[in-house]
Amino acid sequence: MNLAFLIVAAVELIAPADRSVVKLLPECQREILVGKTLAEREAMFDADKKGDRHLLKAGHVWRTGMPVVFSWKATDGESGPWELEVSRNADMSGARRFMFKTKTPPKDGVYTNALPYANYEIGRRYYWRVTSNIICHKYAHGRTCDCKDRKPPVQSAIRSFETEDVAPRWIMLQGQAGNIRDLGGRIGLGGRRVRQGMIFRGTRFEENSIDGIAPGESRLTVSDLRYLHDSLGIKTDLDLRMEYEVANAKQSQLGPDVRYIQRSSNGYKRIFGRGKKVMAENFREFLDEKNYPIYFHCAAGADRTGALAYVLNGILGVSRHGLETDWEATFYPTIPDQEHRDNPKFWCRESHFNEGFEKYGDANTPWNKRIELYLLDCGVTAEEIEKFRSIMLE
Repeated sequence: MNLAFLIVAAVELIAPADRSVVKLLPECQREILVGKTLAEREAMFDADKKGDRHLLKAGHVWRTGMPVVFSWKATDGESGPWELEVSRNADMSGARRFMFKTKTPPKDGVYTNALPYANYEIGRRYYWRVTSNIICHKYAHGRTCDCKDRKPPVQSAIRSFETEDVAPRWIMLQGQAGNIRDLGGRIGLGGRRVRQGMIFRGTRFEENSIDGIAPGESRLTVSDLRYLHDSLGIKTDLDLRMEYEVANAKQSQLGPDVRYIQRSSNGYKRIFGRGKKVMAENFREFLDEKNYPIYFHCAAGADRTGALAYVLNGILGVSRHGLETDWEATFYPTIPDQEHRDNPKFWCRESHFNEGFEKYGDANTPWNKRIELYLLDCGVTAEEIEKFRSIMLE
């Protein structure tokens, strides 16, 4: 920020407390995702369906993260509008800026604001500060200002907070597109973290075509488009839907400069049959660094999207627990299975992955290695797998 006559003084930052750890997931998600085995998760949801209702009562917080709530106190009459800056860097370089227009201070002088669409990475340290009296365009850009009764802006000190290291990192938008998350964040091979901000998985950007001819309406707001295109910097839109679902679309909803690939893909047990060829084709989209960041999706971001995400994270060495809970997160809190509703072995159809990957290797073969053997069987080479790992592991 370049503000003339900037005063560093009496604005007191309250929350997040300096060097504190901030939770990004609702408690109902955390209690399932942290340390629970498959049997324990099954038991929790089974009890809920039989009358516990603890998980169902949580409401619409299953495919979403919690906003970080910021609060600060004006101790010497400072007032808004305010600018909140959040940066990955201690010198505040590259900060994202958020404006709050409130001018009248609360009685206790404490301002509180939440940022539901900030979408912080997990396991990261962030730095923040606020500046008061951001009104005049000239003044905000360091030029001479003759505004009547103009008070100079007051800037707080810089404080930091750390986001909790629990995946997934949900990406919240204002429109109807949901179930969007960062593929990265979990720990992979050799203790190396899967890079965040590189691959995103989610739902469709526009409604499915009704007749296979006319495309569906957009599900994104103008702010969503700006965030996905400019902030996340999506360069590739890999659409796993069928041709009739997209009405033979030739362009991404994000614009003509985003590379768009429509490739009819498979989910569940079909990835082990006719879907192997398509799996290899999809995997190769992730081998060119120029394609990143990549957004891949089907209609709901569940079945076809979940199958590809399972393989990608599996190749990167994410634990079986991480693979399973990432797959399941789409279906919480009900875990539906229409074909085998009363058979726990088919819970959320994870049995399709269990049975499919168990055919590769033997009883002593690690789960990630089985997924690697599967991908090799799809026609992908060992060199291509290593290329993907070199791109996606920190």
